[in-house]
Amino acid sequence: MDTSRNPDAPGTPASPIGTVMAAMATPLDDAGAIDTASVSRLVSHILEGGADGLCPAGSTGEGPLLSLAKRVYLVESVAANAPKGTPIIPGTLSVNPDETLADIEAYSHAGATAVLVPPPFYYPLGDGAVADFYEYLATRSPLPILLYNIPAMTKVSIAPSVVSQLAGHGAIAGMKDSSRDMEYFCAVASAVASGVQFDLLTGSDTLLAASLASGGKGTIAASVNLVPDLASALYAASMSGTPDARDLQAKLAQVVFACRKPGFPAGWKAALSLAGLCKANMAAPLRPATSQAKETLRAELESVLGSKGQLGSKGQVP
Repeated sequence: MDTSRNPDAPGTPASPIGTVMAAMATPLDDAGAIDTASVSRLVSHILEGGADGLCPAGSTGEGPLLSLAKRVYLVESVAANAPKGTPIIPGTLSVNPDETLADIEAYSHAGATAVLVPPPFYYPLGDGAVADFYEYLATRSPLPILLYNIPAMTKVSIAPSVVSQLAGHGAIAGMKDSSRDMEYFCAVASAVASGVQFDLLTGSDTLLAASLASGGKGTIAASVNLVPDLASALYAASMSGTPDARDLQAKLAQVVFACRKPGFPAGWKAALSLAGLCKANMAAPLRPATSQAKETLRAELESVLGSKGQLGSKGQVP
């Protein structure tokens, strides 16, 4: 595992992680099956828009509501439609360490390059238990692991001291932080020792510029599904220090706020439907956005993006 993180090893990438990556939505047909044609369309849209990574089966992708078989098939479909070498980082959903390993092993055969792993939910976990969980996986995983801090969903926060401890393990490639807490993000950035290859990413599109200024490497974000060019432009402007970064961040935030209104993740599916990228179908028992909510969303997005922008360029998918 350490070899895959070694930039001097022949034929291996320095990192399995990208910089602007989509927390991918999962296109579903009317029967609830993976819509492979829409997966292909969405992957092309994301990558042609300047993003450099794909993260299926996470929170935006309704992963917790998909069976392992569907998640594996989804990863296979994403991998089949992405150029070789594209970071593909699906999320695990199990609370049991061995079942999490089973997820990881299945993903490794499906074409994943790394895996996004939240801490187990349900029981309150202390810092030692969180560290034990990840260390158990790291010594056995066939793929590099990204820690996933999303306490709104798991009710468990990965302490900066635990991140620092885990960052020294060759199999731990980095972390996605979706806490929306910049103090926490900065604490993690400070806790990870300099010289350790550890990619700190934000899951909060609205905080991308601030996260990059605070030591972050990039993002895994829902907005990259819809406006990959905007997110990529913001990343480039932030990294180069150009003055338009502030305006790009404000524009991206407007997109995010509009897509949150119909509910998460239904708002993103509704937006992608309006853009002609996939249907608005949701995994049961989630319900799609209402027709009224979609029309309100259309008006808000057209106001931000322009009627000839991403929205409506491919025709609405009902």
